Amino acid sequence: MSNIKKEMKNLSYLFIFCLFLFSCGPTEPAPDPTPDTEVETETNVNVAPPTETPESGEDEGDEDGLMPVERGISDLEGSYVGMFEAKEFHEGKNPSWSNKINIIIDKMDMDKSVKGRSVVAGNYRPFEGTWEQVKTDYVFTVKEPGDDKYDGTFNFTLNAGYEDMVMEGTWTANDKKLAVWQREYKLEPALFEYKADNQIEDLAWTDLYGTYNESTNEGEFLTEEVSKFNASTVALKKEDVENMHKGDLEVIRNAIYARHGYSFKNRKMRYLFDRYVDWYIPHSVDVRKDLTDLEKKNIDLLKRYEEHADRYYDSFGR
Repeated sequence: MSNIKKEMKNLSYLFIFCLFLFSCGPTEPAPDPTPDTEVETETNVNVAPPTETPESGEDEGDEDGLMPVERGISDLEGSYVGMFEAKEFHEGKNPSWSNKINIIIDKMDMDKSVKGRSVVAGNYRPFEGTWEQVKTDYVFTVKEPGDDKYDGTFNFTLNAGYEDMVMEGTWTANDKKLAVWQREYKLEPALFEYKADNQIEDLAWTDLYGTYNESTNEGEFLTEEVSKFNASTVALKKEDVENMHKGDLEVIRNAIYARHGYSFKNRKMRYLFDRYVDWYIPHSVDVRKDLTDLEKKNIDLLKRYEEHADRYYDSFGR
């Protein structure tokens, strides 16, 4: 009997021990207090994509969309071409309102000195001066020698920090009594290159400077034949030109000089090529040594027929 009691006691201890272990097991997690809230998972979360930022060293440009570039002073050397327009002038002296100019920077040195030249209206003038850098701009003050009545001082800025570089400034004459004693300009880089196949186009019915007669309301005009021949590439014959008008012949001949970058002193040709011929760049005041044998022969032929050709007049403003 004592043994049975002993086993019963042991079973009771075992039962109590099992209850103790069961009561110490993991508890049920508390229910989600907001069961209607959608759980964020990889498949149902809506997250705005991150804003892209440029990598280190990458530039998005300024507010105008212009892309900045880095340039050294040697990158600024070269020619800049555009219109040279009257700013301060004397009206009674028959001023030339605007002419195409080529400003050439030949050499910039680290001592802040600069040398170059300008070509405009049949004048070829050297200049020297100084430059300084202001942020990404380069500011120049240069002077012509002063031994010519049309010499003066150029003040201009190159915005070298942008891909589309522009030269902008003024020129002031030493002699304030000139018809135009101050001019302004906004020029773009342009490289002169002789191209024999540069063609005269879209000049028909253009009037020639100085031919307008107020009393008759007539002027001398070019015709479609001004574009008929390129005297730098075609050997002309007398039958090609003998019936052409004087103005057409004159422009065909002077187009030879224009292809070589001749800067016209004569207003009639200068106004025409400066304003209406996009490829024209004034580069020199003497191109005789550059003419080809074909061009020389054509020049002689054209000049002979110019002397006897009729002028073409029509109502002004056609």
